[in-house]
Amino acid sequence: MDFGLLGPLLVHDGTRPVPVSAPQQRVLLAALLLSAGRVVSVDALAEAMWEGQPPAGARGALHSAVQRLRSTLGPSGADLVETRPPGYLITVEDGELDVRAFSLLATRGHAAAEAGNWAEAADLLREALGLWRGEPLADVPSQLLRDREVPPIEDQRLQALVARIDADLHLGRHGEVVAELRQLATAHPLQEQFHAQLMLSLYRSGRQADALAAYQDVRRVLADQLGIDPGPELTVLHQRILAADSELLQPADGDLPGSAAEPLSGPVPEPGGRAAVRDHVVPRQLPAATRHFAGRAGALAVLGRLAGEAAGTSPATVIAVIDGTAGIGKTTLALRFAHQVAGRFPDGQLYVNLRGFDPAGPPVTPAEAIRLFLDALAMPAARIPAGLDAQAGLYRSVLAGKRMLVLLDNARDVDQVRPLLPASPGCLVIVTSRSQLTSLVAAEGAFPLTLDVLARADAHELLSRRLGPPRVTEDPAATDELIRLCAGLPLALSIAAARSASQPGLSLAALCAELRDAGGRLDALDAGHAATNVRAVLSWSYQQLNASAGRLFRLLGLHAGPDISAAAAASLAGLAPSDARRDLGELTRAHLLTEYAPGRFGCHDLLRAYAAELAGSVDSEAERRAATGRMLDHYLHTAASAALLLHPTRRPVTLAPLAAGVTPEHIDGVGDALAWFEAERRVLVAAAQRAVEEGFDTHAWQIPWALSRFLDTQGHWHEWTGTEQIALAAAGRLGDRAAQAAAQQRYGYANARLGNYQEAYAHLGLALDIHTERGDHAGQAYVHNALAITLSFQDRYEEALSHARQALESYTAIGDQSGQALALNSVGWFHATLGDHEQALHSCGQALDLFRSLGHQEGVASALDSLGFAHQQGGNCTEAATCYQRAFELHHNIGSRWGAAEALAHLGDARLATGNPAEARVAWAEAFAILDDLNHPDADEIRAKLAKLDAN
Repeated sequence: MDFGLLGPLLVHDGTRPVPVSAPQQRVLLAALLLSAGRVVSVDALAEAMWEGQPPAGARGALHSAVQRLRSTLGPSGADLVETRPPGYLITVEDGELDVRAFSLLATRGHAAAEAGNWAEAADLLREALGLWRGEPLADVPSQLLRDREVPPIEDQRLQALVARIDADLHLGRHGEVVAELRQLATAHPLQEQFHAQLMLSLYRSGRQADALAAYQDVRRVLADQLGIDPGPELTVLHQRILAADSELLQPADGDLPGSAAEPLSGPVPEPGGRAAVRDHVVPRQLPAATRHFAGRAGALAVLGRLAGEAAGTSPATVIAVIDGTAGIGKTTLALRFAHQVAGRFPDGQLYVNLRGFDPAGPPVTPAEAIRLFLDALAMPAARIPAGLDAQAGLYRSVLAGKRMLVLLDNARDVDQVRPLLPASPGCLVIVTSRSQLTSLVAAEGAFPLTLDVLARADAHELLSRRLGPPRVTEDPAATDELIRLCAGLPLALSIAAARSASQPGLSLAALCAELRDAGGRLDALDAGHAATNVRAVLSWSYQQLNASAGRLFRLLGLHAGPDISAAAAASLAGLAPSDARRDLGELTRAHLLTEYAPGRFGCHDLLRAYAAELAGSVDSEAERRAATGRMLDHYLHTAASAALLLHPTRRPVTLAPLAAGVTPEHIDGVGDALAWFEAERRVLVAAAQRAVEEGFDTHAWQIPWALSRFLDTQGHWHEWTGTEQIALAAAGRLGDRAAQAAAQQRYGYANARLGNYQEAYAHLGLALDIHTERGDHAGQAYVHNALAITLSFQDRYEEALSHARQALESYTAIGDQSGQALALNSVGWFHATLGDHEQALHSCGQALDLFRSLGHQEGVASALDSLGFAHQQGGNCTEAATCYQRAFELHHNIGSRWGAAEALAHLGDARLATGNPAEARVAWAEAFAILDDLNHPDADEIRAKLAKLDAN
């Protein structure tokens, strides 16, 4: 079958037209075709069909609409629309969809132009443009779909038009394109490429006066509509025509704006049209770009050419390395450009701050960066292999065939960057670094772009944008001196402008006087004169703070993580939360901090370095250690309360005492606890590392204890092993045998999650030995329980049952009823697995009664789930489904999403066993939606079940 979207919706079965008259069917078919070959989720389709406001029961209505669409397409097309979790997919060949055929022909045409094969380029691009029948999706009644999809397809058509006319001009068809170009210039008055081509075609046709008149026409249009002058390309072309430049009479590569040598800027849809809705995650990780950007025209032009190569026919990944001294504006330029060209890379944009020169902590390792990227790409943690080489291979595999922009910010060296490079064409990598990454240029063919200080005119523009033109022009001498004293360094100029803007009564001349007297501290940023040292600029900005805000700024240099919450900042400084918020506000206004999300703050590496340096010179060692202790207390005590909400039956520990001035955060319920751990996960990992480095060994093993349950249930098993290694080292230094045993047990279980069974059994054995040596029955029970689960991962159920019984004996010996309930539940589950259904029902029933008597709702839900399993194994699937349903409701009510998904998955199993595949699908689909949202590895198992159900 053939499908058309470049105009009204068109469907042909051979030569027979297939009318799709129902409006919703046209929307549904168009949404699927725009993502041809990819699964479109039910939610995304519903958004398109009901203009972003799906009604109640939309899923059922959508299912019916798909069935009607299959019927409409007839025998030849019905099988093209497949059900694939979490939605639907349509399969078409490249020549069967006009959007895809257009993109493929246009790509071939651009490639021919790049190679200088102008006749072939003109023919291919003319054929591609001939596929257009009118406005795309003209009769598809979804404004949401049209707004999202038509502009990038139109952009691709304009690019093809520019390239086709460029090819015609190279072939000497100047007179033939004049009339067409006049129409295009009228229809697209702000597209300077068409005006440039019109001027050139007229000039080459011997009509110099008409060419000059065309320039005046576009100049008036731009002035009237935008208040701007023509760009440099038009201006230069006008000057050359005015001078009767004879070289313009002969076609030459790159002589025309928008030619193959200089691709049209703007988004370029992927072959087949950019997907309207996607089943896979499309990361959009770029931080916000500053609105006060000036200069760097040359650098932007270079990057634009590189982006054109990456989005075009480059046979390899294109890499740009932006280097220069700190504060030169590398990140600002990279983000500005990345946002401009993001549309050219429809599969997403990845970003990581590699913290290569961050004084507050070690650089991000390649393995950490890859895991962050794989997280962003929704790769389940269980599928991430151990070892950097294997992880880098998986990362490259995920990016293969995709068109993505990857921004690696603040790299320390080549070794940090290389594992993060995609291997296939279609990607653009932008690296920023204070180091010259010469090896990357030599070996990988990266393009080096070294930034210098801003030229005077660009620095003047930057100050004008920040302060307004009147403030800058009222004292030109002071403005020039300020630029000189700041050495044209963008960071220094921005801080100076912020200082001036916050105090309108402070003249630029007075500001210059302050700068002249400032000393220098950040030697690495000394531009040759003390007054041009960034430290000087930071010092007078810091000196304007009140004493409390200044102290908080200094202490922030001691903070462990990449960012900090207002609550944690209050504890760090020993302030009341309201006072901390006041000081954070002052620091933000002074541009010494950025509030990048509500209540969360971060700052540039230079500011962190300056803050840490100030803390070292102003605050005593005792004051610094006290602040570090308060920070660690804050995270430990908040994490502990959140951890006990997530898992009330876990064995509590005696926490390090709370220092004066610390205000732990209030965590209200399971949902709040999960949200807090998610927001602070990276900070907590960094805090554990800082604790062990600074000799706070109790915090160093207790923070991993508090974090462990969250990392386990969320599937962050690599991070879990890392934090437990910290705990082991700290507990060993303390000589705390109980802490050592607990850390050994957690580290062993984390290794089991990763499938490292030899390592797991070794450490679980060490934990059991220590607990036995100490006569700690509760500890022994915990280890036996962990061993039972680990053995079950390998289907060694007889051995697992033995350890579960030993756990029960230990809990019973010490009278721990919560532990007994937990162990009875495990014993029952293993009996059910081994076929002893009566004993399974008995043990699980005892667990249920105990959990109920203790008021432990999550335990009740777990016992109901195990009872359901026991009933199902015994053949009573109806009773099993009832238990699973009650377990789901309890998990849902207490906010345990992972538990709810597990119960739904089991409910689907029971429904299928009773001969109800439709009900099984509903339960599995809900379970999959939860696990997929959590990015949990168990989602893969549910996806497989749904696929198998569809296949049957």
